Amino acid sequence: MATSITVRVQAKGGKFLADDIGGAEITIRDGHTGERLGGGLALGTDSGTIAGSYNPSNTSLSAIYTPADPPYTTSSSLQWLAVTSPTSGTTTPTSGLTVNLPKVTRPMLLAISALGPLGGLQSAHRAMLTQWIVPNQIISGNPGFIVELPGLLVQVLQPATHLAILSNNLPYNVPFQANVTMMCGCQINHHQPWVPGDFTVQAVISQVGSSDVIATVPLSFSGTASLFSNTWTLPAGSTGFYQAVITAVQASTGNIGTGTVTFFVKQS
Repeated sequence: MATSITVRVQAKGGKFLADDIGGAEITIRDGHTGERLGGGLALGTDSGTIAGSYNPSNTSLSAIYTPADPPYTTSSSLQWLAVTSPTSGTTTPTSGLTVNLPKVTRPMLLAISALGPLGGLQSAHRAMLTQWIVPNQIISGNPGFIVELPGLLVQVLQPATHLAILSNNLPYNVPFQANVTMMCGCQINHHQPWVPGDFTVQAVISQVGSSDVIATVPLSFSGTASLFSNTWTLPAGSTGFYQAVITAVQASTGNIGTGTVTFFVKQS
């Protein structure tokens, strides 16, 4: 009888990483020797179901904390994530990976790592947990073995990387826009479990190679799901190469994500 384990990857404070965000890569090793025992892609069309109360099919690692919307601070709610139950006699493929481990002939400490999301590698994280397993043990009941993946996806949309600003166009209003989501790809919006007031997004501007901060620009929620934006004026007489590190912080979970973009002044 084979030993098997079902692994699912849950965004911290969010849902399972599913096909819509590229899933996650799972690697399972012997926790003592480092020998690779198995792995693959945790995939599925379903990212789980948010429930208002806890039951054994819910995950216990990452509750979904929702501040009031608006004004975000007067009350809050706590929700949980469950593997979606089959309906109408069909099996709902909630994202995950089941791995058979035929080499397990003694109690073994597994080191289980997850890298993802594969559809957002610019913000991907790797997380690792350990779990003892014994021969013929099956860890496949819902919700399975959950690896929690912290962070936020931050995709810089504006300015475009390598934006060249002609010196005779100075001063120049540099547009900043970032798409910020949970690691599962879930969007930030009003009347969602992930509301704009729970997130602080800003661009920290410096010259490339320097640690001196030229400006810190707050990015505000634009009214469109997950989009945060603002502008910053590059003054007359500016020269050289600049970088902007855009950071997003979620207050309720401590999740942090970053994205970096560069732009420069070109003599006209």
